[in-house]
Amino acid sequence: MINNNHRYLSLLVTLFFLVSIPAFSDAAKKEYRVYEFVIESVEGTFEAAADSLSSAIAMSDWKLLTTINSGVPEDCGFRAIVFVLYDSTFAAKIMDANHKTGAYGTVDRINLFEDENGFHVSIANRKSTDRTVLLDDESFEGTTKAQHDNLRLLIESALKGTSSNKEYGQKRKKGYIGRTMGVMAGGSFDGKIGNIIELPGANFDDVVGKARQGLSMTGEKWGMHLVYELNLPGYKTVVFGSTGTPMDRKSFDIVKAGSDKSRKKGKCPGIAHAAAFPIEIVVQEENGVINVSSVNAMYRMKMYFEDAGKWAFMKNMTMPGSIGSELEDQIEGVLEEE
Repeated sequence: MINNNHRYLSLLVTLFFLVSIPAFSDAAKKEYRVYEFVIESVEGTFEAAADSLSSAIAMSDWKLLTTINSGVPEDCGFRAIVFVLYDSTFAAKIMDANHKTGAYGTVDRINLFEDENGFHVSIANRKSTDRTVLLDDESFEGTTKAQHDNLRLLIESALKGTSSNKEYGQKRKKGYIGRTMGVMAGGSFDGKIGNIIELPGANFDDVVGKARQGLSMTGEKWGMHLVYELNLPGYKTVVFGSTGTPMDRKSFDIVKAGSDKSRKKGKCPGIAHAAAFPIEIVVQEENGVINVSSVNAMYRMKMYFEDAGKWAFMKNMTMPGSIGSELEDQIEGVLEEE
């Protein structure tokens, strides 16, 4: 009887640890939202703030790839400028962490935008997006945090105003993104990368040149067009960034204030999400095959705009596929005979 009691107690202890350890592990994971304010109520004029940011980037270890005047909803009256910048040291680290997915996390994006309360600066929050891009690789979290903090320091060195750590956008405690209503746009990031075209034995530089040519043509429906090119020669990889209006304008109109209910009554609060763009198209050579790829458009929209809500996604479910098709047509139109 005593032996049976001991065996029973041992079984209970074992079951306790098997059940409890994952629960404690999940509870320990930090929750992050997709965007983060750095400065609210920036001092000075909008133009002066943009110039100061550009100057600070030029004097830093980052390289400014482009600035984008985002499209805004009609009759909005406010502005948003996205700064796309690149740190070669960090880019090497994220590419080494995951050669296939890392290319989609190589750039940082700063959003300078205005609303009824003045000018603000926010960023695409790497602490959220890197977990998705790197498939919940916990070993990279320290590198992500360092890059995130350095970007904040860069912005704070350039601008004066009210410092802020307020996050907004979808809140997640892991990188994996589940399906909406059990069916829509979920899964791991690597499973959502699709090849637009595969070219065995093609010349890498020729493919890059033709992809550049195709993406430079403005799309008829969404205005998608090339806005930056990032060459990563040590990884046989080139990242193109594409955005357009009315694509961005429509996205901001759909998301509205999203999770930030304090901005719900604003005239066009969706422009706070402008750092979601540009969209990445990646040319990569591996084992003699050149792939031109992008992330499933619905999945990427969900990654950055999930806080729009399930109903907003359902009502506009054809939009992401249409954007993806526009990009694919630009690529295939110049490469299908390669």
